[in-house]
This record gives sequence, C-alpha cells and structure tokens, in this order.
Amino acid sequence: MTQEFLSVKLCELDNKIGQVHNRIHLSESADHAQILAEVEALQKECAKNEIALRNKLRFSKAHVVGSLAESCDRVEEFFQEKNFENPASDHWGDTFSAEEKVLLAEYALDFAMQAADNALLISLKAMDAQMTLLEKEGERIL
Repeated sequence: MTQEFLSVKLCELDNKIGQVHNRIHLSESADHAQILAEVEALQKECAKNEIALRNKLRFSKAHVVGSLAESCDRVEEFFQEKNFENPASDHWGDTFSAEEKVLLAEYALDFAMQAADNALLISLKAMDAQMTLLEKEGERIL
C-alpha cells in the first residue's frame, strides 16, 4: 500500500514540476503585462494552496504531522521577523533588487531540489518500515 500511495504523490509531483517548468519556459518569451498577469494568478494559486496545506497539517490526527505544522509556523514567524513577506503577497520583495530576486529564485529552486531528495529518503524509509512490519507479521504467522 505504501508504494501505491507514494506513486500517486509522485505523479502529483511530476505534474507540478512539469507545470513549473512550462510556466518558466513560457514566461521567458512573455511581455511585461503577461508576466504581471502570471504573477497575479500564481500569487492567488500559491495562497490558496498554502491555506489548504496548512489546514491539512493542522487537522491531521497524527502527532508527527502536528509537529510538522508547528515547524511550518516557526518558519513563517522567522520570515515575518526578518520582514520577508510571503512571496504570494502583492508586495513581496519590494525592497529587493532584481539581482537579489534572481538569487532568491535560484535558492528557492535549490531548496526544492533538496526537498525532493528528502522526500525520496523519507519515502524509502517508509517503504522499509512497511516491509519490515510485513516481514515481522509473516514470521508471527509461521
């Protein structure tokens, strides 16, 4: 069951990465008005998705997920302390130069790659745990 669930999530990730790639590629040939329209649409999409994820985390009955939600809250507090606005807000980065925004984008992609690696590691450990459990249950039956 673990592999099937993770396969579904991996397909969702593949689709999202494909969308990111396509949006960046299409934006390279867009004019300024198109970029602004894309920014506005994506800000709304990001805000909506963030609310949905936070609600999903907060209302989970699993203790570990509650801890994850608390960590997300601490990261959000850190950004607010440092006066970094949420990238989904209309005024994000008003104090950043174009060069700084490019640098932030580069690091955001680096963090996304690191998150993908960590997701893989956690997935493999989850599969290991599931297989270990099944092996132990099989030993008890024999």
